[in-house]
Amino acid sequence: MRAFLGLQASEAAASYGELAGATNRILRAVEQAVLQVPTERLSDPTPNRGRDLREMVFNIHDRIPPMTASLDSGIYQWKQGDDYGRSRRFLTSEELGRFCSEVRTAWFQRASLVDDDAAYEMVQTHRGLVTHLQLLESQAFHAAQHLRQIYVFMRQIGITPARELTAVEMAPVSLGEQVF
Repeated sequence: MRAFLGLQASEAAASYGELAGATNRILRAVEQAVLQVPTERLSDPTPNRGRDLREMVFNIHDRIPPMTASLDSGIYQWKQGDDYGRSRRFLTSEELGRFCSEVRTAWFQRASLVDDDAAYEMVQTHRGLVTHLQLLESQAFHAAQHLRQIYVFMRQIGITPARELTAVEMAPVSLGEQVF
């Protein structure tokens, strides 16, 4: 599309592959963080919104399989729902970490096949049409923002993240100034 219109890609814009790589790092960091939290602390309220870690982590990953499916269907069908109730099926940190790993691995395997042309194909969402790249950007930001909140939560319960992902390592995902 860009070539047809004679438009150059912005130098600052990340490719789908670069953004997928960053998102993979972020989702992996969420997994690692979850595995550091003792199971008995999964139900502790997180800062700001008060939901627990299990619900927050589920909310991050529940959006990823529909993004995977949208690469083939052109439709992003994430159903907002009872994250709290659906997240209760994970009884241990290990179960939640395994769920995160399975979701991330399946998504990244498919996302790794996306070329530049496919990245700019349109996807129907409940908010209207966006490109696959725009959809990935929004989900990457969502995951990164929650990862930063998870780190705050961990420190509040006395756990130092073993390998905290920095803003530089999250790039090209753009982060806001505020964590909450």
